[in-house]
Amino acid sequence: AVIIHPSNSVMGLSMEDLKAIYTGQISKWNEIGGETKSIVIISRDTASGTFGTFKKLALKGEKVRDDALMLASNQAVATTVAKTPGAVGYVGLGYLSDKVKALEIDEVEPSQKTVVSGEYALSRPLFMYTNGKPKGLAKKSIDFVLSLAGQRIVEDLGFVPLR
Repeated sequence: AVIIHPSNSVMGLSMEDLKAIYTGQISKWNEIGGETKSIVIISRDTASGTFGTFKKLALKGEKVRDDALMLASNQAVATTVAKTPGAVGYVGLGYLSDKVKALEIDEVEPSQKTVVSGEYALSRPLFMYTNGKPKGLAKKSIDFVLSLAGQRIVEDLGFVPLR
């Protein structure tokens, strides 16, 4: 989900505007209907799978502008955006809170429903990898995550369950 500071009046972005913001073609909020304020770019660091997905889906492979603040976790992005009135960032659905405002992208709000339906364009699956067939604690962990109780926790944390 793309997030901004709650005081920002912008309610949504097109994918085209999102790309233009992150690549440096748009640098002020008033260029897209907001206040006359500089846009502070917050991004995940380049080692992140979240960054890789964002670069592919939103930026179409282009480079994030040089002055972007690159952070190591979704929580760091959410916390920084919450404290920075001109900021924009992106996080997993589970990191949405009342401390940030989630933006519609191409008039589609980020939610479990729109991710499952495929309407929300900025989403990716999460994989659990093992070295060979899982056994022992690895198998127990995976079995729990896939169980009804585990999937309830996934949903309670704001992520999209498998079922």
